[in-house]
Amino acid sequence: MPEIGEHIEVTGALGEVIKHFYCIKTAGNFETITQHLSPSLEIMLAFNFGLPVRISFGDQDLGEKTIEKVGVIGPLRKMLNYEVLPGTDMIVVAFNPNGFYRLFQVPVDRMQNETVHDPDTLLGISGFKELWEMLKTLPAQQGRANLLIEYGQAFIKEADAGSQPLLEGIQDLENAFNQPSKAIAVETDLSTRTIQMRFQKYLGFTTKELTRFVRFKQVIDFIQKQEHSVDWLAVVTEFGYHDQSHLIKDFKHYLSTTPRKFVQDFLGKEFCVSKPSGDPH
Repeated sequence: MPEIGEHIEVTGALGEVIKHFYCIKTAGNFETITQHLSPSLEIMLAFNFGLPVRISFGDQDLGEKTIEKVGVIGPLRKMLNYEVLPGTDMIVVAFNPNGFYRLFQVPVDRMQNETVHDPDTLLGISGFKELWEMLKTLPAQQGRANLLIEYGQAFIKEADAGSQPLLEGIQDLENAFNQPSKAIAVETDLSTRTIQMRFQKYLGFTTKELTRFVRFKQVIDFIQKQEHSVDWLAVVTEFGYHDQSHLIKDFKHYLSTTPRKFVQDFLGKEFCVSKPSGDPH
């Protein structure tokens, strides 16, 4: 995979909100490629200082959807395809669970899927275009990250008490067979319906969606570690799928492809998995 980007870590209180910055900068003679980002359920805020970047989701062709200057995407439920051009110059803010809500106080379940949102319109404020202008004058990505951190520190809010059990529930979700809504409901003496509503408000997805995604992410991690061919029957057994058709259904849901075509067309190529929090690599 071409080394076209770098991660910049975020520490301190803002590290609870922002997972990291991802920066892409290519030379003028760079050969255009299409990158594919695995689903992550994350929300991203992208600042683009080059030509418009075409994007699509799942098996959609690159077309009308573009990131012009500033755009919000997510929670990312489908594979994101994006074009990297000669002279691409972007910095992307990847949020931790609940991070977008803590910074902007906008219920995440209001956001449409597979859409590039104008943040000024989405948040009912103004200022992102001016922030884009300020960032564009800074030549170094670290300088841009520092300015974004400064802005983030000015707007960060304390986490709502109602969101804390959700975050703890996610951290305790060690396998896809847990039922986090029931466990959290018992711990907090709240109804499972209340827990589900809070998940959608603060995080943008349900606990059922989370458990399905966690299992699929574990499958992708497992496949990427295989040095030779993948034993698909072993994958079905190891991760608790009913049968191979059940596994195929998840691949089509998240990546719009089959397991074998994923290995053939994407694995080891321009396919990226979102970087885990705290991962130094």
